[in-house]
Formats: sequence, C-alpha cells, structure tokens
Amino acid sequence: MPIYEYRCDDCKKDFEKLVFAGEADGITCPECNSPKVVKQMSAVSFMGSSIGTCAIDGPKQFS
Repeated sequence: MPIYEYRCDDCKKDFEKLVFAGEADGITCPECNSPKVVKQMSAVSFMGSSIGTCAIDGPKQFS
C-alpha cells in the first residue's frame, strides 16, 4: 500500500494519501473535496538493515 503525493487543481493544496488496491480512481482533495487532483512525482524512500549508518559508512559528499 503505497503513499502517494497529490495536488488539488482547484484549491492548490498538497496532500499525501495511503492508496489501497482499487482506490486510485476515487481520490478527492481533503480540503475542498474536489476530484480534480494530480499525482505528483516524489522521491523513493526506503530503510535498510543498517539504519543510521549511511552517513558514517558512505562517501563524505553523499552524507
């Protein structure tokens, strides 16, 4: 169940939504209830087994 970022075309509010299977077509703005929402491009985020060690073990320019 991914979390997607959206922007409302009517009120310009940005919001996030946890989308369940089959729900992607019925997304509405939580502020104005408009169905005119656009999915935004967002960065992928993940956690590995070495949480907190990325800055220590990685190259200096990437920390």
